[in-house]
Amino acid sequence: MARFATVRRVPRRRETLDDLLLANGEGLDAFAKRTGIPRFTLYRLREGKVETPRIDTVVRLAKALGVEPARVRAAIEASRK
Repeated sequence: MARFATVRRVPRRRETLDDLLLANGEGLDAFAKRTGIPRFTLYRLREGKVETPRIDTVVRLAKALGVEPARVRAAIEASRK
């Protein structure tokens, strides 16, 4: 009788805002200057310290990163956990 190996599913880690910013390849200071979003705000978003980000901030981040606002919102949410 053949035995099969048990395949264990590894849960995927959710994409965080830090992941999006790192993939952008731009430093936080340069990104803050380019988007007009204060560095302190970016830091607080990245660290998950903002519970409900302003929609205009989410939209500006999305445009600067070249992704949909929903993806940025989900990444901010994942940063909070």
